[in-house]
Amino acid sequence: MKSPENVKLIKNWLFFARENLLFAKAGMKEDFSPYHTICFMCQGSAEKYLKAFLLWKGWELKKTHDLSEILDFCCGYDDSFEHLFPECELLNEYITEGRYPGDLPFESIGKDDAKKAIGAAEKVEGYVLKNINLLSDNEKSVQVNKERRQE
Repeated sequence: MKSPENVKLIKNWLFFARENLLFAKAGMKEDFSPYHTICFMCQGSAEKYLKAFLLWKGWELKKTHDLSEILDFCCGYDDSFEHLFPECELLNEYITEGRYPGDLPFESIGKDDAKKAIGAAEKVEGYVLKNINLLSDNEKSVQVNKERRQE
């Protein structure tokens, strides 16, 4: 049984993850979309969702942004997470490129990249939410309706 404090912490991670993804999606609706920021927010969303799953499993929080490393930890609890490696590798490209000027100019990140990043983050979101038995009946209903719309 999870303590109330632990449940609250996990819900906070899920809330922040969802907020990052909603912000990314909203950014796509603008006349000028900051695609590099959208991709960075998708990476952050996936990171938070995966860490919420790990915290649900009793994992001690570690400071890392590398989604492949975080996903390795997830696979230690449930090897079915393995199928998310392509999405995590894609989103790992945006750990710094979407946030800091670096080797890859952020101007080279375009609309197609942002759409792929959103799709990858949504896949991580859906899988994590299916594997955390923490959602209220209302939250489960919202998730089921969302999945039906995607089919």
